[in-house]
Amino acid sequence: MQRSLLILSASVLLVACEGSKSPWSSSSRASSGVSEVNGQPVEAAAPGVKFSWDKDTPAEAPKAAVAAVVEAPKDPNKARVLEVREAAGLIFLLRSDKPDVKARLQLVKDGKAIEVEVVKVSDKNEVVANIIPNQEKTPKLAAGDEVACGVRASAPQ
Repeated sequence: MQRSLLILSASVLLVACEGSKSPWSSSSRASSGVSEVNGQPVEAAAPGVKFSWDKDTPAEAPKAAVAAVVEAPKDPNKARVLEVREAAGLIFLLRSDKPDVKARLQLVKDGKAIEVEVVKVSDKNEVVANIIPNQEKTPKLAAGDEVACGVRASAPQ
């Protein structure tokens, strides 16, 4: 019994000593050029290096094209689509007037309609809207599209 306790305490001491030599410890991070983001080590990448999550991101050209069309439509029954994030279920719109938060908007393009709920409205009449799930035959929206936009109703609270 004493022998097993001795071996157990020796192994704990050995692991503790090895842990202090870890490349992730704070003393070795400062000397290795590793910085921290949210407490996690992040190594600085060389300029022009792309990571696996960067390969599917669009180039800067489409953002410049959308930035050129930053004006809201003059007609209050229209909206301009600035960005669509289907995976997150969000649409970023620009309107001439501000809808209320939780108001439901119906966006119509090519005779097809999609219903969204307003999540946030900025001072510049930029609207972040949540796509209402389980809709059939919805239009395919893209950045730069001008769509008909009508206020349907407020969502129940």
